[in-house]
Amino acid sequence: MALRRFLLALYVQTAFAITPADVLSRSYDYLIVGGGLAGLTLANRLTEDSHSQVLVLEAGEAHLNDPLVDIPGFLGATVGNASYDWLFTTVPQAHANNKSFAWNRGKMLGGSTGISFMAFTRPAENEIDAIGALGNPGWTGENLFKYMRKAETFTPPDPAYAAANNLKFIPRAHGTTGPVHDSFSRFICDAQKPWLTAFETLGVHKIEDSLAGEDVGAFMAPSTIDGVSVTRSYAASAYYVPVSNRSNLVVLIGAEATRIVSLKTDETVEATAVEFLLDGEMHAVSVKSGAEVILSTGTIKTPQILELSGIGDPQILSTLNIDVQVDLPGVGEGMIDQFFFGVSFELKNDSIVTLDDLRDPAFLAEALGGIVPNKTGIMTLGVTAFALVPLHTIVGDARAESLIDAQARKIAAGNFSDTQKQKWDVIIQGLREPMKRGYIELTAFTGFFTTASTPVEGKKYMTLTGHLRFPFSTGSIHAASADPTAQPAIDPHYFEQDIDLEVMVDVLKYLRRLGSTGGFKDLFASETDPGAAVQTDDEIMQYIKNHGGTEYHTVGSAAMLPREKGGVVSPELKVYGTSNIRVVDYSILPIQTSAHPMSALYGIAEKAADIIRGIITV
Repeated sequence: MALRRFLLALYVQTAFAITPADVLSRSYDYLIVGGGLAGLTLANRLTEDSHSQVLVLEAGEAHLNDPLVDIPGFLGATVGNASYDWLFTTVPQAHANNKSFAWNRGKMLGGSTGISFMAFTRPAENEIDAIGALGNPGWTGENLFKYMRKAETFTPPDPAYAAANNLKFIPRAHGTTGPVHDSFSRFICDAQKPWLTAFETLGVHKIEDSLAGEDVGAFMAPSTIDGVSVTRSYAASAYYVPVSNRSNLVVLIGAEATRIVSLKTDETVEATAVEFLLDGEMHAVSVKSGAEVILSTGTIKTPQILELSGIGDPQILSTLNIDVQVDLPGVGEGMIDQFFFGVSFELKNDSIVTLDDLRDPAFLAEALGGIVPNKTGIMTLGVTAFALVPLHTIVGDARAESLIDAQARKIAAGNFSDTQKQKWDVIIQGLREPMKRGYIELTAFTGFFTTASTPVEGKKYMTLTGHLRFPFSTGSIHAASADPTAQPAIDPHYFEQDIDLEVMVDVLKYLRRLGSTGGFKDLFASETDPGAAVQTDDEIMQYIKNHGGTEYHTVGSAAMLPREKGGVVSPELKVYGTSNIRVVDYSILPIQTSAHPMSALYGIAEKAADIIRGIITV
């Protein structure tokens, strides 16, 4: 096994010695722009047909066999590192003290799956059904769950370890032969163990398996950690490395796509080339007749590339002096981002092992020394403790109904598009059925994970986090310049809808209540952030605005909707007005889900591959 891994790694390194001249000398049936989650999933499945020639253009570096990627305990270590991260930022947010927020995204082979915190949860089936009901026949929860399981290989925990840590699963909910491996973390912090009992005390029931489709309750979730090798399982290791020796697959790293060149006729627009930058030089790879271009560059880059290609709102394109190829005003509009913040607590017992220990070089060296022979310890850690709760749990029944009714009246009376009202009605409906769809996610992070203060050397912490799963505030992402290397204008419109911030204030109060419940009360010495001085609603609002941020789960900027409703792609994921351009990434979702994106997006990409190959129709 060790020899095989060495030879495979050697082959992969050799494969990346390919030059632009090599790439341009061949012709392809599929040009995939973006070597992240969706792009590599598609590359794997499309090259199963040995007659299909596939090229993947990836802007970032490979980072294969990179300890900062592979070792689970380094989760978050590469965020903010330009070698791995696009380092996007938002425009100043008018309703958040004009603050610009960091929007980190993976710039590497595997995309954000290589820098994420490895959370592996699924939306409720009814959430996918709601996406289908917006005008997307063939997109149902039952069908997409089949593809999510196709992508997965779940490794069950040791029975004794599972019993000791309340780890439960339902076998039928999991895949057993997919490329992506997931398992429960082999390290669960002692300070995290009261999680389920504390929620029981607060009246929140336990979910046996969050991947089985039940959405509301407290649970322990697996992470995308290979249960055998105990390394991160991500798009590059799962979908690319095992097939990297296929002669019909070419991956070019360091190649940043800049635009799609197209030919406009009376009927449609046909992609004829894709331009890309490599080492400061511009190149163009031709798209042969009958071939397809598939954009898998993510919610941020996809609308920018479409607009730079002349596909978008003519008013926006004219300001950039870009000729209109397709009049498609929905490009970049309807973007929705999930927001979160943390409340950190100092632990009474400094001997409890947390991620705070890794700030000690000696401890880190010892922890790294133990992971290879033992495959245990904090360097095997994933995020495990979760809860999804309805608004009623956070604020009580009476206040929940009052907030819902007020927002429904505001929507009905407001000057909003019919499409926007339809999407908001999905949220309202979910809020009115509190046991069918989680509205707020709560998690426990094993260490200090807030920004208002700094951790004290030698002290240990636990951070409880609150996440708004279905915000009403809706923003946009557009090209800010005709220069393809310039960042797009990212404007999530955080807290433009008052209800989003009002609810988050109550979420912080609920986290404080959770922190004083059951076993947590005995473990926590004091609240560090925001601290006892922050008490009034206005003080809490300021803390959330100044010290919260994106959860990196952004959707909607190239929405799958009917064209007349502002859609960008059809249910077949083809860009309206084009004959051979598709989008396959998280930008296609017109509304949010309650889950972390990976499982759903692997399912979307697996389904897209079957659509593209003609295996299924929608």
